[in-house]
Amino acid sequence: MTSQTPSIRRETQDSSPPRSSLSWRWLLLVFLVALTLRAGLGTVRLVRSDNSAALEFPDEQQYWLMADSLQSGNGLADELGFRATRMPLYPGMLSVFTRMDHGVVAARVFHWLIGAVAAMLTAGLAASLLDRRAGLIAGLLVAVDPFLVFFSSLLLTETLFLAALVGLWWTLGRLIRESGGSISRWATAGVLAALCVYIRESSLGLVICGMGLVCLCHRFHRRTWIGAVVACGILIAALVPWAVRNERVIGEWCWLTTRGGISLYDGVGPQATGASDLGNIKQMPAVRNLSEVEWNRYFFRESFEAIKTQPTRILRLAGVKLGRMWNPVPNVETYRSRLVRFVAAAWSLPVFLLALFGVRRLWVSEIAHGRWMVLLLVLPALYLSVLHTLFVGSVRYRLGAMPMIEILAAWALVGLIDRLRRNARAGETTRVD
Repeated sequence: MTSQTPSIRRETQDSSPPRSSLSWRWLLLVFLVALTLRAGLGTVRLVRSDNSAALEFPDEQQYWLMADSLQSGNGLADELGFRATRMPLYPGMLSVFTRMDHGVVAARVFHWLIGAVAAMLTAGLAASLLDRRAGLIAGLLVAVDPFLVFFSSLLLTETLFLAALVGLWWTLGRLIRESGGSISRWATAGVLAALCVYIRESSLGLVICGMGLVCLCHRFHRRTWIGAVVACGILIAALVPWAVRNERVIGEWCWLTTRGGISLYDGVGPQATGASDLGNIKQMPAVRNLSEVEWNRYFFRESFEAIKTQPTRILRLAGVKLGRMWNPVPNVETYRSRLVRFVAAAWSLPVFLLALFGVRRLWVSEIAHGRWMVLLLVLPALYLSVLHTLFVGSVRYRLGAMPMIEILAAWALVGLIDRLRRNARAGETTRVD
């Protein structure tokens, strides 16, 4: 009797591989690799820093300020005293750490753990959609991704959002494989979608598109429609308390945030370059005495005027923003040393290329719903790219799409491994003959 390793099973055919789950040992391996790299780099940066509590980027400083304000009983207020400029989940989470003696360090450790969980979730998603080998490889790719490792030490929403989005995509992937799916699974999708939006409001369109893709896959089957309505109902119901709170605090129903206007203006206003310049925009004389609601309306009005009157400039900026977003090396001058650029490019370019091969391999395969799986996996990259043709472009804004891109890259690597094995066996057969 021959024994077979239960954790990673070889494909017997190039198409239609068995979908399954990784054993806890392989998931633990992915988690530990991811945590070791994140904690290692983060610890080195903390040791080299003169002040372990220092926050490098403006968004980090604002999130910490709002978390401290919330913990102090002053509500969710930013540096301008505005109270609905951010979704509440992330500042609320950070508020747990603001009263600790070494709260910033503790918050970074928490981010390292969440980043490691995201790698583990990616492994589970890939194994569920494709096979165990793809799951293990995809999990390890996310675990060692230098951009994801670096950002896991920053007090920004990227790491938490990434974990929530991968969890949602895992659920949507299972719904695609099922004929409509159960109501309980759709309810899970609704909860995870609400979690994504409560972390980053810009993901609202993405989660709706993801659920719509499932409906299209099953040609609007009655049970699918019912499940999608349940999921959307949960999402809307989850946002109602936030909208009611905003009506009481700022005097206007606001389902997301009052940050949309200035963010759009940052991307399309007359000063726009493709990069962010929010610090100077906030000091504009025209907005100094405006209320939070008036502030948001002013920037939206000026943004739409710029789009309407200068379409050629907006199109040119769109290309610049996409270039910044998908730049294989960092855009920030502080992180453009020769070594950093080499490591970043040596990682990004092969992953992007492998992902393209992974798209092709999955598209032409005989896997059930294979083409819908391709659409599901490329949807975050497409959505974020379209979104940031208007909003500013940055490497950090592509991070939410990277686990799905790395799943496609892993699928290409599985195909390459299979081809090498077949060639090796063919070579051995030729020598025997």
